[in-house]
Amino acid sequence: MKSQFYLQKLLTLCLIIGVTWSNTSIAQTQEDLKSFIQKLHSDQAYAKELQIENPADVVAFYQNLAYKTIWLEGTSDYKKEYLDVLEHASDYGLNRTKYHYSYLSTKHLPTLEYELIMTHSIMEFYKDIANGITSVDWSYNGLGYNNHCLNPTAMLLNTYAKGSVKDVISFLQPQSLGYQATQNLLTRLNTFVENESFQEPLVSQAATLLENKELIKKLYFLGFLPTITDASILKEGMITNALKGFQSLYNIVPDGILGPITLSKLAIPLVKLRAQLILNLNRWRVINCLDNQRYIQINIPSATLALYDRDSLVMRMKTIVGKPITPTPTLCSEINKITFFPYYEVPKNVAINELLPVQQKEPSFFENNGYQLIDEKGFVLEANSIDWSTVSKDYFPYNVRQVAGCDNSLGLLKFDFESPYALYLHDTNRKDLFSKNKRYLSNACIRLEKPYELATMIFQDRNLVDEFVKKRFEPHLSPTSFGLENPVKVFITYITADVDDFGSLVIYEDIYKKDILK
Repeated sequence: MKSQFYLQKLLTLCLIIGVTWSNTSIAQTQEDLKSFIQKLHSDQAYAKELQIENPADVVAFYQNLAYKTIWLEGTSDYKKEYLDVLEHASDYGLNRTKYHYSYLSTKHLPTLEYELIMTHSIMEFYKDIANGITSVDWSYNGLGYNNHCLNPTAMLLNTYAKGSVKDVISFLQPQSLGYQATQNLLTRLNTFVENESFQEPLVSQAATLLENKELIKKLYFLGFLPTITDASILKEGMITNALKGFQSLYNIVPDGILGPITLSKLAIPLVKLRAQLILNLNRWRVINCLDNQRYIQINIPSATLALYDRDSLVMRMKTIVGKPITPTPTLCSEINKITFFPYYEVPKNVAINELLPVQQKEPSFFENNGYQLIDEKGFVLEANSIDWSTVSKDYFPYNVRQVAGCDNSLGLLKFDFESPYALYLHDTNRKDLFSKNKRYLSNACIRLEKPYELATMIFQDRNLVDEFVKKRFEPHLSPTSFGLENPVKVFITYITADVDDFGSLVIYEDIYKKDILK
């Protein structure tokens, strides 16, 4: 009994010593981490040595945790899951070396430096997933748009104890179908192009598609064929359908014929396509902070408009955008006015360079097409009252406008928004042009396939729009404008990887040569 009593006393003493030592150890670790954090905050050389680019974020994180360590214990499932994700960072279009992968994936004794570097890695990865790795690049940022609405530091604070890394990434990434389809193809390509034995297929003509082994390889790598070698599955018709899928990917008419345009796209190396996908993932991330109110996104390469309401796609339509010599600028602004039966105020350079030569050859051109001349005092002049032999590109003292009506180049209505450019969305009298695959045809302004439907959505009043549409054949129409109490945000973007009306990924033409690929 006596020996048992002494044993209990000894165990109690050990427990007291252990708890005291543990509390002292925790307190000491917290104090040591606090010293490291202070050094990180005040010593730029130290931050540079650890390759921590944004020490303020790390400092704020541990201040919120009262300087508690979270990665050193080695029991964190979160840490393990993150390192697994980081190993495959290329599937997100990111380079894992930027996030200290080599250091973090090597076995280290638990150190406070490891703690800091792990935290910095996760926060930077989350930040780039959410916000992109470049800043906003609008030609005009009329809304003061900022791509840092999501707070990766807060996400880490709220999830490191119980959360899932993949769930956090899923939340932080753009939710658009275009982004998701782009990433899916990138992930597939990575399984091939990152293999050391990968060789780019060199596609050329062959007697039949079934005999074209290089074509079959390329279509397989891109996911249009289920196999390369199984002759019992591969048939000529299957390869033809796969080729049509490839043509649709590059916005080519899907005829299943290996013509020169199709061959030129097949000649694009997969590593170059991969670089283009990565570039566009970043473009999607930069516009990840579009709010959940109503907004319009016009994408130049796809020449499409989408209207969103609380992140739901309300409508989508074709557009016509600027020619390469008269490009449509990227911008963000808001539609504040809609005008029915607008005048077309012809830009001076268009009037001089495009309309004047025609008028001098055909003296009735202006009159037949509803163009009016406005002199320097604002008076309207008849075109047939002008001696056109005295007018030239160097001497043209007039403004030109086209009267309202069905023949007006702006159609029956236009949507105005603030910008430093003579730019707006508008109807058109050339509906036939929307049947074209490549609709880069305007002088920068954006023509709409379904302007009346868009106006109805914005006004939430079909009767108002119908009333004006019914008047379109009346003589002597004049502009009627409506200011919007609740302006609608408009974003003009440049993204060459987006989905079509069926949700399929399309690589659109880099019409303004902005895809600078390495």
